[in-house]
Amino acid sequence: MSVIEKIESFLKDYVSFEDESIALVIAVWSVATHIFESFDAFPYIVITSATKRSGKTRLSELISDISCNTKNFSAMTPSTLFRVIDRQDIGAWDKDKEENKTPTVVFDEAETLSSDSASTMRAVLNVGYRKGQKIPRTVGNRVIEFNTYCPKVFILIGDVYDTLRDRSIVINMKRGEPRKRFAFDVAKNEANVIRKEFLPLIGGKDSQVLISIIEHYHSDHVNFLQDRDEEIWRSILAVGKVLCPARYRELQRIAVDLAAGKTAEKRRYTNLTLFEDQAENDEYAKRLLRDLLTVINGDKNITSDVAIERLKALDLAPWRKYRGDGLTMIKMADMLSRFGVSPGSIRQGSKVGKGYKKKDVEEAVRDL
Repeated sequence: MSVIEKIESFLKDYVSFEDESIALVIAVWSVATHIFESFDAFPYIVITSATKRSGKTRLSELISDISCNTKNFSAMTPSTLFRVIDRQDIGAWDKDKEENKTPTVVFDEAETLSSDSASTMRAVLNVGYRKGQKIPRTVGNRVIEFNTYCPKVFILIGDVYDTLRDRSIVINMKRGEPRKRFAFDVAKNEANVIRKEFLPLIGGKDSQVLISIIEHYHSDHVNFLQDRDEEIWRSILAVGKVLCPARYRELQRIAVDLAAGKTAEKRRYTNLTLFEDQAENDEYAKRLLRDLLTVINGDKNITSDVAIERLKALDLAPWRKYRGDGLTMIKMADMLSRFGVSPGSIRQGSKVGKGYKKKDVEEAVRDL
């Protein structure tokens, strides 16, 4: 297994992706943050979703564990950002230490970048994906040009403004159950083991792996992408070609799909509540379907009133207070209808009434 595939597996353990192929891209990007200064441009990562609790922050934490000298912020001013990026107080002899290297900046709650008040920050970010771009600022009696070029990750619900989107690889997340339960220290230790494997490969100007990556970066054509996407994907494709050559064609295909995905209509912030409500309803509906199968237990059928009674008796289930006044037969029928499960006339013992057949519930659970 290549080091890229190890990172890919590490990401999939703790995050449920809308499209699992995205893990390959993030694995390559995270390694590339350690050598981004070898490239003329480097893409941002935008991690977005239509709902909360979709794994955006968890993914950013995993990226932080792998990437170079990560700095995490939930809010910052433009002046803070370019001072974090361009450490004027670090001498050249100290820059080989990772803690002194140009950081990977992770910006949570990046929805604020769509507001008019964020215009200065947006100006910094619009140029910060390209090498050599600087922002002049007066410090005391001097004008200092601050570097703005570094890897950046943005976490938000919805979409960022168009120019930032153009400079980014956009990762859409959705709610789901990861393969492993996340524990901060455990994940950190796993990431450190992987880092110790790949850092020696790409470290130092004389590294043959790094030299090969730079050669591919300058010689390989990415003309299957449009100009801006070609500019931001060249570095990722060059790293992928050297570190996971067997997956190179797959990486190219993913690049095409993600670039084309940015042509989708933007999700307006005023509509995001609808997505959030839908996601929550889906979660509860799946929970109800599984719990219904539990309370049917050894019976072949169950009437709706008995089902409600048994569901509310489950100690660790939410049905006693669901929607405030608890689960009702009407609510239950509505929630289960999305799985093709509907109440019909059934017999339970000597009682006949509306209810559910166990085989219908079992089939729906298998299809989840």
